Amino acid sequence: MKAPLARVLTVEDHPEIGDLMRAALTRARIETALITTGEEALAVVREQPFDLILLDIALPGVSGLDVCRQLKADKTLRHIPVIFVSGQTSKAYHDEARRVGAVDFIEKPFELPDFLARVMGQLRLQTNGGTQLELS
Repeated sequence: MKAPLARVLTVEDHPEIGDLMRAALTRARIETALITTGEEALAVVREQPFDLILLDIALPGVSGLDVCRQLKADKTLRHIPVIFVSGQTSKAYHDEARRVGAVDFIEKPFELPDFLARVMGQLRLQTNGGTQLELS
């Protein structure tokens, strides 16, 4: 079995969407931790290294926007890229996501090929153009 290409933290409170993202990433050899709350995201990311965070905006408790703000304010975590994956599709949410430090915004519902291409593209950037990161 080949080693994972990267580690991604997925923060999604709808199990069916989280499971869909995790399955797609696993098929692409991306190790994925799936959690459901902003509070848990902040705790887990402080304990384990991740190459990318996929973050919903509408989470119970601490919102995804607040999670991103806290990550970007932390000098040891601010380097981790955040992609919002959200059903909040207004321009105001897109603008706020950029303001708090997100590198991309994927709207739900999404097409899996587009989702994977955007995640893999960001992971390639994190590995200095890592050509080894190819879609399966």
